[in-house]
Formats: sequence, C-alpha cells, structure tokens
Amino acid sequence: MNKKILFMLITITIVLFAPTLTQAQVIFEVKSGDSLDKISKQYELNRDEIAKLNGLAKNAQLVLGQALVIPGSNYYVQPGESLWEIAYRHSISEEQIISNNQLKSKGIVPGQKLNIPHSKQKKIWTGTYFVPKDKNTNAWILSNYSNTLSSIFVFEYKPDYEGNIIGLEENDAHKLAWKQNLPPYATLSNLSEKGFDPDLTHHLISNSWRRKNFINNIHSLLHSNDYKGVVIDFEQVRHKDRSNLNKFIKELAKKLHSSGMEVLMAVPPKQGDQLPSHSTAYDYSTLGKYLDKMFLMTYDWHWPGGPSGPIAPIDKVKETLNYATSVVPRSKLMLGIPQYAYDWTISGNKRAGKAYSTQHAIDLYIGYESQIHYDENAAAPWFRYTDKYGTLHEVWFEDPRSLLKKFRLVKEYNLAGMGCWHLGLTMPQTEELLLEEFKVK
Repeated sequence: MNKKILFMLITITIVLFAPTLTQAQVIFEVKSGDSLDKISKQYELNRDEIAKLNGLAKNAQLVLGQALVIPGSNYYVQPGESLWEIAYRHSISEEQIISNNQLKSKGIVPGQKLNIPHSKQKKIWTGTYFVPKDKNTNAWILSNYSNTLSSIFVFEYKPDYEGNIIGLEENDAHKLAWKQNLPPYATLSNLSEKGFDPDLTHHLISNSWRRKNFINNIHSLLHSNDYKGVVIDFEQVRHKDRSNLNKFIKELAKKLHSSGMEVLMAVPPKQGDQLPSHSTAYDYSTLGKYLDKMFLMTYDWHWPGGPSGPIAPIDKVKETLNYATSVVPRSKLMLGIPQYAYDWTISGNKRAGKAYSTQHAIDLYIGYESQIHYDENAAAPWFRYTDKYGTLHEVWFEDPRSLLKKFRLVKEYNLAGMGCWHLGLTMPQTEELLLEEFKVK
C-alpha cells in the first residue's frame, strides 16, 4: 500500500483490545429499532460483552446497516430477511443452512432460530506490519496480539544511495517479539524524501557491485539485530528494472538462506504478467522461485489521491489470486488484508482523502449516526457523513462481513496465510473472526 500517503494523512486511533477467548460467531445486521439491550435479551448475552466485542462504548446507539459479531452459533431471523441474505452474510450457501437445520424449504420467518454452520479451521502463517512505539507499548501490543500472529514485520528500514541501511528506533521490538515466540522480520522499503523512489531502487540493484554491497549490508543488519529475515517492500519499481529485481532477489535469497535467514517480499496486485502495465517489473513467477513468502498487497484499488470507492473489492482480489496461484506455489502466498479506512471529501471545491483506523471509522459512523451501506459486488461497507463545516464525506472500510469473505478466500485458494497493514489499526471483530476461522502457526 502507499505508506507514504498513510504516514502523511493518517489519523491513528490505536485500539488495543486484547483478543478474548474465541468461540463461534454469527454476524448480525442492525435494522430499525435494534439496540444493544434488545439484541442482548434476544441472544441472552451481556450487552457490555457485545459492545466490547464490537468496539463500541457501553451506551452506544446502533446505526442502520451496522454489522455486529455475536458470540455463538445460533442466529435469529429478523423481519424482512431471506435465507439467501443470511447465507451471503456468513459466506456460506443456502443449502448448508438448510441441511444444518433440516429445513424443508427456503422459507423462514422472523424470530426463527437457525444454527449457522461454521467452516473448518485452517492452519495458517500470519505476518503483520508492526510500527514500533515506545518499549512499554511495544511489549503490551505484542503480548495481547500474540495468539493471532506467527511473526511481525518491523517497519521500516531504508537504504541510502550508497546501499547503507538507515537505522530505526525500534525500542527492543525484535527482542520483545522473540520473547513472545514471534520471529521478527526487518521491513526494508525504497522510501526516500521523494516517497517510494524507483530511481533509488534502480541505482542500488542495476549495478552488480552496488547490488552485492547492498545485499551484504542487509545481511549485516539482520545478523546484528537478530532478525529472522527481511521483508522487501520496494514499490513503484519500473519495468526496465524487471530483470534487475529478479537478480537482486535471487542473490539476496542465496546470501540469506546460507545463514538460515528468510526473504519475504510485498508485491502489488497483478492479474497477469503484463497486467497492469505499471507493475510489470514484478515477475511473480521468477520471484516466487526464490522467495520464502510473497505478500500480495491486494488493496488500494481506490486511494486518497483518487475517487472514492472500495479499497479491496472482492472481484479484484480474486483476479489477483487466480493469477498468483497459477505461477507461484500456494504454500508461499500470503493474502494482504487492509485494516484501515479511507475517508474522502466528496463536496466543495477541495476534494481530498485521508486514512485512519477501522476503529475510528466505527466511532465516526456511531457519532454521526450514519447508515451503513454494503456493496455486494465489492463485498465492502461504506457510509457518508457531513462534518461541522458542511462538507460531505464518504468512507470505505472493512467490517465482519467483508473480512469473512477475505478470510474464506485464504481457505478456498489454500494459501500459506495472510497479513495486514498494520497491527494496531484493527478492530476487535478482526481478531475474533481470525481465531474462529484459523489455527495460527
């Protein structure tokens, strides 16, 4: 993703909810007249437990279209709902619900109790970008998210034009990660004062001597800081450097593998070797031969600098997976999942976008009492609000419905695992759904 834009525009609201013990979940969509009290009575649950699980204040007022995660396997049919709607929301078929509940037809009535079948857990490897804070905060975050993680990607180290690695104040993040049995990886980007810098990349990898020196410096960084490996996040690499990038990754892998270290790489989404044309430098097939894992950045189809729209539309994600799995071993592929919201101004003369945490999006739609809409084609939620200056905003984000769709793709395509940008931007539902769907290695 374009992290420079995020760092410039992001308003981070870090919500440090420790994941609770997981159990089966159902997804409830708020209708007119619903409240936490009403839902808690119907499902015989503590309202405060429902509020905490969904990132809400205890006295929060619900809004139309909002998706809530409710503990348990039983779902009570709401007025006007169809069997198809309930099945779609839970990423299963109508036939599965019919079979699981021994129904004689697709006809259902309000108040009817349905037992929602759940998908078998898949064992996966999860790696998530980690932006270091102070030492105490680092320790707290890693401790409380450790059961949802296999590893962390410490963000970020950068090279200069001589191939030296610019240091990072990570405040013992790698040491704390090892204590939590989360092997840390150093993230290396091509960010410079220009943003993601294809000229810097070309300079470092196009010359054999500079490339070798650069690789040796990467090895020294990992060795001296006790990192398990490196995550290469070189973005906007130009087509002319396709062969140079292949050589760099091949030579880097040879150097690091000889020391028991690993090479991961974040790559932009592609639907074919030459599609899209601006990403042809990323040769999935060749890179996949040398990488230990490939992180597919299947997001940012809409971004703050462009028009509003879904960040990770499900059809585009599938197109990327269809291509990636045809040329790279599935055991190496990781699905990148966005854990942030984009907020665009869509009225007035100055139209712009900004990024913030998913939890902040929840706080906004609750505060403005905005109805949540769900784009079924993109499998993505969105809402609008008018700020105190009278400017209309449109926000696209992720919720339990859209996340479950993406989690099921990890199973459907039998991928190695998944990860997100970045730890601390998630909402409580994310961890609950993840632990229900997967066994984290």
